[in-house]
Amino acid sequence: MPAPAFAKVREEVRKVLAAAVFFSAGFCLILVADRLITRGSGVELASFFRALVGGLIVAKLLLIVDLFPFVHAFPDTPLVHNIVWKSSLYIAASLVFTYLEPFTEHLFRGLGLSAAHSLALQKFTLPRTWAIEIWLAMLLVVFVTIRELARVVGEDEMKRMFFGSKDKGSKDKPASTRVRRAA
Repeated sequence: MPAPAFAKVREEVRKVLAAAVFFSAGFCLILVADRLITRGSGVELASFFRALVGGLIVAKLLLIVDLFPFVHAFPDTPLVHNIVWKSSLYIAASLVFTYLEPFTEHLFRGLGLSAAHSLALQKFTLPRTWAIEIWLAMLLVVFVTIRELARVVGEDEMKRMFFGSKDKGSKDKPASTRVRRAA
């Protein structure tokens, strides 16, 4: 594999892994909250494995959606425009997926279009489904906010801001990052 192609594949894998870790951790937290709320109610819940796989699926879907040119409609506007726009697109896509998942499941089980639609709509309107969608919307907004900030500030600067400089003795750090001590 040529060096430029390998670098491109490595960059794509890095992007997928970062998003997958974020969403897998978020989905596991949603699962824990869901289990705490529904304990003893007899409601069947997903497993942690499904939460991890869900994180991988969402990460890959976000990267695929990002390939569409209309997703990047406001590159030179204040961050809030991009955050609201992209979060809205991702939340809309998650709502469509939330409906289509049970719809296709029932359709492949041999139910007709009408029955599959009716059952999918019934699941879609459950309070538990909306609680999960609210959690997912929050995760998406946080993810998009961090990613847009990294796009503007630069990934290296974000790493330095969160994890510090590799050169701890560097005196050329911006004043905003130095620890101020009370006199």
